[in-house]
Amino acid sequence: MGDRVNRMMRVSRPRRAVLLILAAVAGQPSSSADGADDATPGSIRPAFAQTDASSPEAAAGHPTSQGPSQDELNRADAEPSNWLTYNKGYLGYRFSKLDQINAHNVRDLKVICTFKLDEKGSFQNGPIEYAGTLYTTSALAIFAIDAATCEKRWEYLHSPGYIPVANNKGAAIAGGRVIRGTPDGHLIALDAKTGALLWDRQIMDPTDGEFATAAPLVWNDLVFMGKAGADFGIRGEMMAFHALDGAKVWGFYLVPGPGEVGSETWENPASIEHGGGSTWTSYSLDPAVGLLMIPVGNPAPDFAKEMRPGANLFTDSLVALDAATGQLRWWHQLVAGDDRDWDTSVVAAFDLADGSKLAAAAGKDGVLHVVDRANGKLKFTAPLVSRYLNTTTEVTAGAGIRLCPTAAVQWNGPAYSPSANLIYMNGIDWCAQAIKGPLPPYVKGQSYLGWANAFGTRDPIDQAFGLVNAIDPATGQLKWRYRTSALPLGAITATAGGLVMTGETNGDFVALSDATGEELYKINLGGAIGGGMITYEASGKQLIAVAAGHNASYYGAEGDNEIVVLGLP
Repeated sequence: MGDRVNRMMRVSRPRRAVLLILAAVAGQPSSSADGADDATPGSIRPAFAQTDASSPEAAAGHPTSQGPSQDELNRADAEPSNWLTYNKGYLGYRFSKLDQINAHNVRDLKVICTFKLDEKGSFQNGPIEYAGTLYTTSALAIFAIDAATCEKRWEYLHSPGYIPVANNKGAAIAGGRVIRGTPDGHLIALDAKTGALLWDRQIMDPTDGEFATAAPLVWNDLVFMGKAGADFGIRGEMMAFHALDGAKVWGFYLVPGPGEVGSETWENPASIEHGGGSTWTSYSLDPAVGLLMIPVGNPAPDFAKEMRPGANLFTDSLVALDAATGQLRWWHQLVAGDDRDWDTSVVAAFDLADGSKLAAAAGKDGVLHVVDRANGKLKFTAPLVSRYLNTTTEVTAGAGIRLCPTAAVQWNGPAYSPSANLIYMNGIDWCAQAIKGPLPPYVKGQSYLGWANAFGTRDPIDQAFGLVNAIDPATGQLKWRYRTSALPLGAITATAGGLVMTGETNGDFVALSDATGEELYKINLGGAIGGGMITYEASGKQLIAVAAGHNASYYGAEGDNEIVVLGLP
């Protein structure tokens, strides 16, 4: 595999090297570029060239184990012992049937073990767990640890080229491979048992601002990954690759070209090339019908809609594709002609007892949309925050205008409990001042925005708060609402034990009653929670693992990146 092998090194390399790499790419003012928190530009690398999967350099290795199987992945939403995708299973409704930890004993939870990554950076990762091993990612590294004891089994470190934004949402596991994207636009596969590199493909051009931060899905030996980077003026694309060797199978442009479905919503065809429409969080898939559902981000330039008149499909939309072919099935647009950076960022699919097959999506505008999974038709919308101000008012120069909300929903999406028959979703109630700037020129690899004050001037953090919302999945009626003490940036997870669990930027892990929203338990884990929260069974015990120690200046979030495992004594 030639020089490609040397780009990756297994962990004899000191952890200090990661900190030096991340420090070298730090320094840009705070932004909200595709979940970046603090966007991190890097040093220029040679021109992009996608790896040819047929070349000798691209030869793929073989894994030493075979799990999880396709059958295990198909059952992952309902099977309680493992957590196999970013959102548990393909549908991704973040519910576990485990009930050993429940509303009656949750107050007895204790920290069982911790694993420190020896990093202090963005930690948006959603861990996954299979057969007693937990896998977690940072911007550049992958770690495998014992899911019961936190003992490290292996570690792998990516040696990057140019990095537009340094963060990562997580990995996928299938057929003995752990697969993830990288901030310099690679897709890599590792041996799940040993951490050895199996293949490495350059699939994006980071010098354009493209990067691979989303948590992929793997289905029928296809790996699904989309391009992030709308705030740099990329043209978004959803892609599928062979899990065997990383060869590209299909691509679907999330900003349609001339003559394609949706192109009429770009009234200035010249704006298509740099029209945004990235995907940077996670995906949902209905394996019964091969339906891949993708939350699509903002158009570009973010705040100068006069440069791209029209509804700008498929930005700020939930897009459903045929997973095998990449053909468009349906779409539902949450925000048309967006000029607020109101990405559609999260999705979960679920089935009701009456046979309804639904999908829920939300974004930074703080409104939950529930649609029919067969055709994308809207069932209802529901508010996730309490303040909505100047949502359609033109942004002006000078003093500008005050907007609410801003970034109400980031990368962690809804949970649905079949037991309680409720959807649970966090909302961040925060406002900002927006000031219109001059029309931005497109410059390769640079922010492509349109406000004079970047992504807006947010209110002081002590004026922001969070809400956990419980919503009737048939009607959209709000059943209860819990106000958090800090921002609920972490994942939200429901269980058959009558619990809804989430995490806040002050480090609090919170467990609520799924029926009433009553606070049942709270413990501070020491670092801001902005990542995943999963539950699984190891050695006969239900455990909860939390990604803590997220760092992001404008959230006031900080801490050492670590996995904290909780359980009953």
